[in-house]
Amino acid sequence: MVLLSTGIDWTRTLFFAIGGFGIFLFGIELTGDSLKLLAGDRLKRLIEKSTGTPLKGLLMGILVTALLQTSSGTTALTVGLVRAGLMTMPQAVGVILGANIGTTITSFLIGLNIQAIALPIIGVGGFMHFMFKTRRLKRGGGALFGFGLIFYGLDLMGSSLSVFAEQAAFKNMLETVSDWPALGVVTGAILTALVQSSTATIGIMQALYATGAVPLIGAIAIVFGSNIGTTITAIFASAGGSVAAKRTALAHVFFNVGGTLILLLFIRPYAWFISQLEIIFLQGEPRAMSLSLAHIFFNVFAAFVALFFVGALVRFSKKLIPGQDVMEGIDVSALQTRLIKASPPLALENAKRVIINMGAIVKDMYVSSVKFSFAYDKLELENGRQLEEVVDTIDQKVHDYLVQVSHLDLDDKSAHLHARYVDAIRDFERIADHCQNLYDFFNYRHESKQILSEDAQKDLHKLYEVVEETLLITLEAFENDDRVRAEQVLEYEDVIDNLVRKYRKRHVQRMHLCTTPECSDELFVDILSNVERIGDHCTNIVHNVLHENYYHGDWQSETSV
Repeated sequence: MVLLSTGIDWTRTLFFAIGGFGIFLFGIELTGDSLKLLAGDRLKRLIEKSTGTPLKGLLMGILVTALLQTSSGTTALTVGLVRAGLMTMPQAVGVILGANIGTTITSFLIGLNIQAIALPIIGVGGFMHFMFKTRRLKRGGGALFGFGLIFYGLDLMGSSLSVFAEQAAFKNMLETVSDWPALGVVTGAILTALVQSSTATIGIMQALYATGAVPLIGAIAIVFGSNIGTTITAIFASAGGSVAAKRTALAHVFFNVGGTLILLLFIRPYAWFISQLEIIFLQGEPRAMSLSLAHIFFNVFAAFVALFFVGALVRFSKKLIPGQDVMEGIDVSALQTRLIKASPPLALENAKRVIINMGAIVKDMYVSSVKFSFAYDKLELENGRQLEEVVDTIDQKVHDYLVQVSHLDLDDKSAHLHARYVDAIRDFERIADHCQNLYDFFNYRHESKQILSEDAQKDLHKLYEVVEETLLITLEAFENDDRVRAEQVLEYEDVIDNLVRKYRKRHVQRMHLCTTPECSDELFVDILSNVERIGDHCTNIVHNVLHENYYHGDWQSETSV
């Protein structure tokens, strides 16, 4: 250990600060992940069903963020739902406003000084995780363990950072932030963007402020800045996504940045207001709860004021990001339960509208997987994963809707359409699965530096083009009940089968001539098989267009894919 002239053990201080910060961040992530596993998909479904208005969205955003322990997680989930067309922009903005309030829960708990019982909480959580066999109790133990780590890590940080309160250089730096609050806002934004957690930034400031190391106005400025830094997650979540998702992320940025800049103009009277609360309720001593109150009042006030401007935020976002894409066109609200008994044909027609858009998303996913095949792009990979989640969600919704329709006494035409739509959603979902397989295959190849040979690339390019054309014609045939286009798909199916057979033979020939590991086209046969299966599922879809007297299972029993 090295002791400086000041008598401070800087090595020990640094180790405790870094270790405490790491434990703190891990606790936040572990708590959120454990709670998400406990909730499963119920959180997503809860958001979908409980966000009919911006106000309901705000309340739901508070609840979900309190559970996930991260506003960034709530924001990313919300943007994903917008990408899926399962939530409108006004609803999404409401959830994001609520997420800003929900994230104050952790800072409030920190202000209660739970650090004193952090170790017993960790002990109970660890005991539950290792001793209980049921999945729910194990995950509950994990959440409790992470919750204890949050406060234990914070306690380690606080005890180590307290020495800075005595350092003149550190005091001068923080006084500069107090004299120039805008500098504190920038500092808070950068720190939050780096650690991807406003809770972490605010937790550090609470620990510093409680030791008297940072003036109140400087700490508040950094807290304000953390609200700007947390918008980075929404931007990442919307990258490569729909126009609506990008608009939602922009609305989040505009709200957080705008609210921060407006209140920055009044930061000195605001800091005075917090200091008066400190005198009344906290005996005038700097405590972590002071910053918690500053954080809560700021976010609650800004969120409820912004509720009155949700429409303006949406319009502003649409002006800055014009256009419309497929993802915005999905209207799962068309799956109205009341229509099932009132008018089964209309219910089926609405289901078809959603399936058509589902098919368009699958086509986009296929095109994206083709791009990823030849160029490693992490955004393209993430886009594919989110698109598959979108397809799975829509598949489940339409399937559940059609199950309800099947309970009715349908006439022959409606029964045929019902069977056609049940098979169509299954085939579209399976195409998305094969596209996901392509992502996985090529992600493995890219990461292991396996490069396709020039001949293999040429073969794939040709096959990809034929399958893409097949998929486009399939969508047209399904949407318009076009028998001519459906017949074309059957012709393309023969072309695809012939190309796959030829390219497999070429692959075997290349392997015989291969003398180095670099030329071994690993997984190439699997890639060909998945592309071929996409064509098979297109054939399944158009067979239902061609066979008017088809009933669910008749043709499929003869031709399984």
